[in-house]
Order: sequence, then structure tokens, then C-alpha cells
Amino acid sequence: MRSNASKTDMKSTADSERLAEDLQKKIGYRFKNKDLLKQALTHSSYANESGSSLHNERLEFLGDAVLELTVSEHLYNKYKDLDEGQLTRIRSQIVCEKKLYKWALMLGLQGSIKLGKSLIKKGPTVAVTADAAESLFGAVFLDGGYTHVLSLAKSYVEFHQAELSPDRLDTKTMLQETLQAMGMGVPYYKTIERSGPDHSLLFKVQVTIDEKILAEAWGKSIKEAEFNAAKTALEKTESSDSYRRLR
Repeated sequence: MRSNASKTDMKSTADSERLAEDLQKKIGYRFKNKDLLKQALTHSSYANESGSSLHNERLEFLGDAVLELTVSEHLYNKYKDLDEGQLTRIRSQIVCEKKLYKWALMLGLQGSIKLGKSLIKKGPTVAVTADAAESLFGAVFLDGGYTHVLSLAKSYVEFHQAELSPDRLDTKTMLQETLQAMGMGVPYYKTIERSGPDHSLLFKVQVTIDEKILAEAWGKSIKEAEFNAAKTALEKTESSDSYRRLR
């Protein structure tokens, strides 16, 4: 029995080492401190069951900030003709759980995450996988410094390149993604006024979030009024003071 258990442990270790090697090749960075990579791929459920204090939650905290900074710098240098609002919208399209998860799947990251027994059956969720991806950014930053993590951020952006455009999304979707990237909810549109004769009606739409008014606008149709309201709200979110008051 001990012999079989020993063989199983050896196989598990060999598999983990192979996956770690593959991951380092894919991201184009080799860790000097392999323990940082292991920590980035260790969920708190596994650490709790094994009596260890090493898991990836602190690295995730660091990686979240590192990812936003490095992606921001790369976009700033790459898109020299875009204004602040356009750069913010592009960043909100890419620095989000959905895109982190997609990138992590490309790397095969989900197969490398160590989970506790309670989570092994269903495997790593979207959130757990995306968190591990953020942790990876934190680990690369600590191990190799800013230059290396900036290089990783560039490859992350390039992976999503086809989806990046300040004009790719309709204005209402842009507003929703921008607000969600700020940790806010989903905007709600309501027609609050109609004006003019039947053959030439004008509509006034109000867009709110958590019952707080973001913007109001008129249009020749409800759809046009919603577009105008979303556009006005987007312009407001480009001012940090404007959206800070809404939070």
C-alpha cells in the first residue's frame, strides 16, 4: 500500500513539474524562485487542507494592481492617438475576469491549479482560474521585476488584440463594461418623457445605476435617446471625480 501511494505521489510531482515547465515556456519566462510559481497556482482550499499558509490570495492582490498598471502602460505607448476615455474603454475590455479566464485556458493554467478535495471534483471555476492568472502576474513581478511582467502584459494584450477597439462595441455595451470594470452594477434605461406631435415625437431617456442618475438625453427614437444617454454617461466616467461620486 505504501509503495503504491509513493508511486502515486511521484507521478503527481512529475506531472506538476511538467505542467510548470510547459507554463513557463508559454509565458516566455523562467522562474528563479520556483516556490513563487507554486504559490501562484495554489488555491487557499488546498493550503487549508494541507496545513500550509502559502496560497495565492496575496499574489492575486498584487497581480491585480500589476496587471492594470502594465496593461495601462502598454496601451498608452501602443495607441498614441487615443484619448483617456478611449484608452479606459479598451482597458476595461481586457482587464476583466472573462478575458483573464480565456488567456488562462490558452496557457493550460486550469490544469496546474492545486485545489482542495472539496473543489477537485468540479475543477477550478472561472473565478478561481482568473484569480490564478492574476496571481501569475504578481509572481512574475516579484521574481523578475517590472520589465519581465511588462513583457507578459504585452503578450496578454496581443492575445486579445482582435477584440480590442475603442469603437468595437456599441455605446451601451461600452458603458456597461466600463462600469463593471469599476466594480459597479448594470445601468438601467428608462423613458421619462415624450414631447412633440405624433409624427415627430422626441423621447427623453434616463440612465441610472443603483438608483443614481448617470445621464439624461433626448432622441428621435427611444433607441437614439438611449444611445445619447449612454454616450453622455461614458463621457462622465472619463472624469474620475464624476464616477467617484456615484460609488
